[in-house]
Amino acid sequence: MKRGLAELSHHRFDLLVVGGGIYGAVAAWDAALRGLSVALIERGDFGSATSQNSLKVIHGGLRYLQDGNLSRIRTMATERSTWMKIAPHLVHPLTCLTPTYARLSRGRLALKIALGLNDLLSYDRNQTRDEDKYLPVGRVISKEECARMLPGLDTHGITGAAIWHDAQLHNSERLLLSFVISANRGGAVVANYVEATGFLKGDTAVRGVKAKDVLTGQEFDIRAKVVLNCTGAWIDHLLESLVKPPSRPRFAASIGLNLVVDQVWEGYAAGLPSRPGKRNVFDQTSRRSQTLFIVPWRKYSLIGTWHIPWLHPVDTFTVTEVVLQEFIAEVNRAHPDLTLAMKDILHVHYGFLPRVDSGGRGDQVRLVREGRVTDHEIEDGLTGLISLVGVKYTTARALAQSGVDLAVRKLGLKGLPCRTHEVPVVGGKIEQFKEYLAMAQARAPAGLETEVIEHLVYTYGSEYGCLLDYLQEQPSLGERVTAGFPVLKAEIVHAVRREMAHSLVDVVQRRTELGAAGFPTLSTLQTCTDLVGQELNWDAQRKASAIDEVRQAYPIPF
Repeated sequence: MKRGLAELSHHRFDLLVVGGGIYGAVAAWDAALRGLSVALIERGDFGSATSQNSLKVIHGGLRYLQDGNLSRIRTMATERSTWMKIAPHLVHPLTCLTPTYARLSRGRLALKIALGLNDLLSYDRNQTRDEDKYLPVGRVISKEECARMLPGLDTHGITGAAIWHDAQLHNSERLLLSFVISANRGGAVVANYVEATGFLKGDTAVRGVKAKDVLTGQEFDIRAKVVLNCTGAWIDHLLESLVKPPSRPRFAASIGLNLVVDQVWEGYAAGLPSRPGKRNVFDQTSRRSQTLFIVPWRKYSLIGTWHIPWLHPVDTFTVTEVVLQEFIAEVNRAHPDLTLAMKDILHVHYGFLPRVDSGGRGDQVRLVREGRVTDHEIEDGLTGLISLVGVKYTTARALAQSGVDLAVRKLGLKGLPCRTHEVPVVGGKIEQFKEYLAMAQARAPAGLETEVIEHLVYTYGSEYGCLLDYLQEQPSLGERVTAGFPVLKAEIVHAVRREMAHSLVDVVQRRTELGAAGFPTLSTLQTCTDLVGQELNWDAQRKASAIDEVRQAYPIPF
């Protein structure tokens, strides 16, 4: 996969997707599968903004029962199954629970009814050949069993717990990249570090974008019959470059934060209500409690998501100690025995989510529930432009389908149905995951530990053999980058040669798992820098600056 800058500037595409987050990546793959000529550009690295910072849970929509939104639950349950089908190496079942209490709405009977209805709405969730992807029915357990499953939990007032089953992303960065690679293999021209600086437009039509290569400063035009704006929190910034910008903003931002800490509980994601408290961040008022999830992920736990409004340009937000102390206090109200402190935070993930516009008031965050596809011909009298604002990773595929459906209609094409719900992404050609993993481990080359093969299969799926090919070329690439991680040196080289990595940050945060849970050690960074530098012909000064860039890529200096 190479940056196709010459192709971008010399062709007129059916569809140009601007924004390489999860929505843009899936849309590009969808359009390529339908046979459209497609281009995908991203001003940073693919998935380097909000898509990188999820809680890594694929929800079946249980929480929407309180809204009575049954169709939404049905959609999310269907999408949960779809993710496990098209990316079986990267999406796996996750057991979740939440305590029950004496009050009616959170009581055992109410939750038992909710679980039953949830199972009914996801009646077809186990129509798969892979038994390891089966999701059992929900159930209610006793207070004693809840205490056993969640040791250290304060059980005062708890009457038991409700258990249900969702899914989890093993590696959200690799999943997003799988869509980009799949799109590219399907004929899409893709390029990271290409920024859309404005639109090519006539009186009432968008005909492409003005673009800039962020790495060189080169400017050029990309022509397209339809432009799909998937720039997330930056959507209004791009729309402002129109001669007549839309009269209303498309994205009122809230900031969603997730903490990475050492593992709290193994095997279960727990949704715990926090105690009501007064927040001082951004002068917010006292507010109701919310549910925070503590999610086991690899050998860590993710805690979130904590939402705060942001009334300023999104690029101006920084994580401060004040913000984190407020977040920590919220976590400790939900789980006092945890006694979380600043020193316990390994990493902070944050991104921007759309909220209901409160008219400029900094009150409690109310998130937008569903994503939206905007036809600017209807709303603004401007043909050739579609905007897409997503809400959840879970529904990214379905919303991207809606955006591409609209683009296909605008192109006047017929007989081009979406296929992303049934075609596996790159690496996803696995019918039964555990059997495939066992086969891969049995065929492992001499010298490669079981843990390494397991890591490669979980990361690259049915494409894991591509990494083994490097070992034949250079056996030393079969060595680990660092002790404690099963990441091979071959993965660093592969990221540069085949996956469009241009910086050390790209490699450690999004191509490998070396920096996904916190700042890597300096020796790890030095090893990676030597490998990347050799591939990209870096001198000593560039190598030094690459390590500084990694330091700056982490929200706080750990």
